[in-house]
Amino acid sequence: MNQSMLLAVVAFALVNYALKAAGPVMLHGRTLPPRVAAVIDALAPALLAGMLVGSVAGPQWSNLDPALVGGMVAATLAWLARGGQLGGVVACMLVTALLRALL
Repeated sequence: MNQSMLLAVVAFALVNYALKAAGPVMLHGRTLPPRVAAVIDALAPALLAGMLVGSVAGPQWSNLDPALVGGMVAATLAWLARGGQLGGVVACMLVTALLRALL
């Protein structure tokens, strides 16, 4: 992971924290409508997913690595199978390493 990617992840985490902290301060105990709350909850994962796709695929999809795509599919399947975050990371790591060894 290069330094700019790490900086972007930290920046997104800080923005996510600031958005989630600012809401309760401004609302003073009032609740948001369910649709607005769903958008706020989906904002950080959507930004992170976009950053991940851009990093994996590269500009104009020129750096697409099939082994890494296979690893991300394995992580998604582990997540859907209720493997949790650690299970997803381990599945992604193992499948990516296996595919890189075979390809």
